[in-house]
This record gives sequence, C-alpha cells and structure tokens, in this order.
Amino acid sequence: MEFQFSSDQLAIRDAVAKFLSEEWDLSERRRALDDGPVKVSDALWQQVVDMGWIGIAVSEDKGGSGLELLTSAMLVEEAAQVLFPSRLCSALASAYALDQCGGDSMPKLLGSHMTGQHFVSLAMDEANGDYGPENNSTRATMSGDEGVISGQKILVPDADVADHFLVASRLGDKGVLIKVAADAPGLTITPMERIDAQCVSELELKDVAFSTEDILGDADEAEAVLQRTYEFWTTLISADLLGVTTTALQMTNAYAKERHQFNRPIGSFQAVSHRLADVKMDEEVGRSLLYGACLALQERPDESSPQVSAAKAWLSDAATRATEAALQLHGGIGYTWELDVHLLLRQARSNAVYLGDADYHRKRIGAYLAEQLKSSAAGVSN
Repeated sequence: MEFQFSSDQLAIRDAVAKFLSEEWDLSERRRALDDGPVKVSDALWQQVVDMGWIGIAVSEDKGGSGLELLTSAMLVEEAAQVLFPSRLCSALASAYALDQCGGDSMPKLLGSHMTGQHFVSLAMDEANGDYGPENNSTRATMSGDEGVISGQKILVPDADVADHFLVASRLGDKGVLIKVAADAPGLTITPMERIDAQCVSELELKDVAFSTEDILGDADEAEAVLQRTYEFWTTLISADLLGVTTTALQMTNAYAKERHQFNRPIGSFQAVSHRLADVKMDEEVGRSLLYGACLALQERPDESSPQVSAAKAWLSDAATRATEAALQLHGGIGYTWELDVHLLLRQARSNAVYLGDADYHRKRIGAYLAEQLKSSAAGVSN
C-alpha cells in the first residue's frame, strides 16, 4: 500500500517549510544554551497564529480548520527539522484538549488561545519517575462545585508565556485535566533547565482552588479527554523526533559525500554507508508508525494507545541513534560547538524521555497485548 499526502497537506507542508526557512534563525538555539531558554518572539508567534497553525486540528464549528491529526504531526515534523521551539507543539496539544470539551468556558478559552490573546500550556509529567496519566500523584478533591488541587508538575512547557495551565490530576478514581490560571493563589512556578534549552518550568500546587467548570469534559468524558490529549501530545513529540532524525540523516549524508579520505568520499566506505542505511531504515519505519498512530487517533481515539506507544518507543530510540551516528560520522568536527549536530542530539535525547521513554511505551504495548490475549482466551473458553 502506498501512502500519499493530499494536495492540501502538501501545500501546507511546503508553506510551513518556506516560512520557517525565512523567519526562524537557528542560531537562537545555540545562543539559548548560554543565555537562557530559547523563545519565540512575540512578532514571530503572532505570524504563526495569524496563519492558523494553532487551530489546524480544531473542529470548524469552534473556529479551527478541522484538518486531520496527521496534518498537525506533519507541521511539527517540519518545524523540528529546523529546531523550532516546542511552543508550537504544546500549543497544538492544548488546542486539541480544549476542542474535546463542550460547555461555554472552554471554547471561549480555545478561541483566545488560537488567536494569540492567551496561551494555554499542558502540565503532565511529574517528578515521581512514573510516566503516563494513570500514574499521576497530583490530587484534586471536591466539595460540591468547588475543589482544590495539590501536587507537583515538571517540564511544563512555556510557562513564562502561559495564562492558563491544563493540569493532569486524579479526582477520585479518575484522571482529569483541570484548568488553572497562571496567577492562581497557591501556584508556584519555578524555571527548570533542559539540555536542549527549551523553556520548561516546575509547577508546585498547594490547595489551588478550582470549580466544576474548570474540569475539561463532563463527568462521563473527563477521563477520556485526558487520555486522548496525552495520546495526541505524545504523537506530536514523536513527530518532533522524526523531524530531528530526518535532519540528522540529511546533514550526515551530505557530509559523507563531501568529506574525502584516501582520495574517496567517506560515504563510499561500507562502515559509513551501512550506518547511514540503518538510520534511513529507522526513519522510514518511524514515519510509518507515526502516520499509523495519527490515523488510529483520528478514527478510534479511545483505542489508539498501542499505535501511539509503538511510534514513540521506536522514534525515541531512532532519533537518539541517528543523532549519535551524525556526531560520530562527522568525526572530530562533530564535537565542535559551531556545528549543529549537538543541537540535534540535545533535542533527541530530551524528547526521547518526554511523556514516557521507550521502555515505558513498550510496557504499554505489552500490557495491551496481554489484555487482548486474555480477552481472546476468555472468548474461546466461553
């Protein structure tokens, strides 16, 4: 079966690549390693907003473009190839989360998020070392229509520009996303550091007040909203890893053709060409898994976890292998500050463990398969 993008998707991909090549300065990533987290200027971000990128997967009745989730992944993949900051990825994931909800307050916030009036960030990962919404130690309790939330979140993206956070927590026996204002009493925001200089922070919540209308989704759908958001955000991180893999391969392949040893391009030696072939295979398998995860999330979101985990597990390893190969095949120059290889390696290693490392996602796949075998065995016995 041959997979092909639609003409609209190809046009969007080309427009994104052209815009970023003209407007984004990669030297900002290197500067940020010395001078603080990498950020998108207000003027550049407003251009991103004006082009409708943030609402690309949001339903049309809420002001979005209503395009397939695969288009969002493609957008992130293109942005990752030039190491555009994570603000785009987190903005898309927040928009997706808000789009899942009914009521009046969330669509209003979604509209202001898509137009750049407000910015909404997601808070998922915790310092307990356990990944996934099912392992949240952040707790919320309610009395009537009012409640409080307490806990700690780490690696929360773009807290410096966020007006609200969507905080993953446990409410009773369910996982939910709760909207928390950035200036809410009891919320402390502390900047953190990532090796790739992305802008991340720690959130400390101590009895932060919220109401029923701050929970994303009603009682029947709130847990599903959290799970779908986690799957979508994880898919976008996988797309970021794929973009980094592609750039690492292209950069190293070009170098292997121009660098000569013994009067021959180093790419003509088997040790080099075989290493590049392995990276190319990793890229192609990862792309197939990523696109499969997007389609599963689009068509059956509540059953997409094994496909999403397969993509994240594979690409976490693939991006790390690709950037390490780039570093080594560039030889001594690969270790220099001026070359972009270390920027790719930093991003690959950071996102490889973000929202679950490869081991966690392989365990998720194993648990799913075990459950399927158990169900099949029960069906046979009946």
